[in-house]
Amino acid sequence: MSDGLAGKRVVVIGTGIGGSGVSALLAREGAKVLVLERNSFPGGKAASFEREGFVYDTGVHWLSRGGKGPLGEIADLVGAEGSYRSLEPAMQFTAGGRTAILHQEMDDPEALERLFEEIGVLPENRPGARALFEDLARERSPRELEELDEVSFSDYCSRFVDDEQLNRLLDGFIGMYMCISRKAASAAEFILCFSSQVKERSLCYPVGGMRAVPTAYLKALESMGGEVRYSTPVERIVVESGKARGVEAGGFIPADLVISNTGLKETVALAGRHNFPDNYLAWVDSLRLSFGAVSVKYALDAEVVKPHLFCYFPDFRDPELVERQAAIFVPVPSAADPSLAPPGCQLVLAGSLAPPGLEDREQAAAVCEEILNRIENTMRDLFPDIEDHVIWKIRTDTSYIARISGRRTGEVIGLAQNRHQVGKNRPSHVTPVEGLYLVGADAGGRGVGTEMAADSALNLWRMLLHS
Repeated sequence: MSDGLAGKRVVVIGTGIGGSGVSALLAREGAKVLVLERNSFPGGKAASFEREGFVYDTGVHWLSRGGKGPLGEIADLVGAEGSYRSLEPAMQFTAGGRTAILHQEMDDPEALERLFEEIGVLPENRPGARALFEDLARERSPRELEELDEVSFSDYCSRFVDDEQLNRLLDGFIGMYMCISRKAASAAEFILCFSSQVKERSLCYPVGGMRAVPTAYLKALESMGGEVRYSTPVERIVVESGKARGVEAGGFIPADLVISNTGLKETVALAGRHNFPDNYLAWVDSLRLSFGAVSVKYALDAEVVKPHLFCYFPDFRDPELVERQAAIFVPVPSAADPSLAPPGCQLVLAGSLAPPGLEDREQAAAVCEEILNRIENTMRDLFPDIEDHVIWKIRTDTSYIARISGRRTGEVIGLAQNRHQVGKNRPSHVTPVEGLYLVGADAGGRGVGTEMAADSALNLWRMLLHS
């Protein structure tokens, strides 16, 4: 227990991975932690819901490391229960009319050769492809990573090879990891995501659905005397004389520290723009967001979709397919955890990316509707009898994510992991307002989505522990 944190009144805004994780970590140090959640359920973008015997997630999730990464590190530190299941083969990838099977051992030379053959990498490009994958997987020093932070991933790849089919494979990984384009993405950030997955060989899904992760952290928090209040939106972060004094949430709640898991831009709005320097506001306003996402969630009365996880790109050589289909990422959570669906049934989540920053509601709705239609076209093309087995299906757009997360545009991750917004250029946990801190994917972390949020929680905990 930390003497510096013991007895401190801490208000945490939001029960996402970052908020729930840092709450439990600070309670471990003896802080008096109160978590305020705007929804009636925990988890934010990592929430799950029940319907007719099925448990489905807010988003379209599969984890690159699970218990072997920062999610597991938090659980070990706070005594939270949880388990993850890896399946083999790891996933299937289809592009250009070619299909490849990816295994957990992605650094195995023979497996790589099979992958290049199956996906259709040109023979003359395979030495360069092999060199690229070897370089992606190798250990790097912090200095080496820093040198690659501001290099775009596409420029980094061009040092080794330029192959159409390989590029589509990499686009699939970029979409899954970072929800951003290959051209905009930071090379260092992709390398961190990929190399950690290769090292741990634990592409997996949490038993109990994504909600199992934040729920476990919050149970640990409560076991250490912390409190969670649901259906309690924060109306305002109270700032006096440059210091956070607490929050307004159905009344004033005093705090020594306020930690926001609601996003940097949203936190500034809650605290009042007049409380921040002009140069900080200009920088915050300039920060770019990740792509949004839409999904069709299928509850099926039979096991229709195989494999358990796949990424599909329409065959670019067929204009008709390109016109009617979407690039989709499709996990089948019930394959990893059969309890998420009734016996003999199947839960399938089909997702696709949507353009970022669509604040005009009518424009966003129209764009999302078109992508959702393409997702359903693609699933029918791949699985012709799927509609015969639908018990129910839910179409979710970016406004769905925005409502749950409290963020304006429904972006998947938050601030984009582009080459100008990672590493030393990622927003800090510390804000210009004394006692007001940020946690979650927007601040102080690295890695894949939910793991970046957990990494942020760990880093903020360590910072406060030693401050």
